[in-house]
Amino acid sequence: MLFSQYCRLERYAGGLGCTDKEFIKACRRVMVSKSLTRDSRDVRHAWIRLGLKHLHANQDMIKQYRL
Repeated sequence: MLFSQYCRLERYAGGLGCTDKEFIKACRRVMVSKSLTRDSRDVRHAWIRLGLKHLHANQDMIKQYRL
């Protein structure tokens, strides 16, 4: 996942304080219908996990530095 994609999804999900569920809903919102099929499940899950990894890293940084 490109960082620009992550930033767009984070904005759709409501910002840095969004929950995992809100982030996943935002991911599904930007996907094309072909990527929502059962055949693309593994790729889709890997893409969402990478986005969640970015989200958690940014949330941890905010907590650590009390921004």
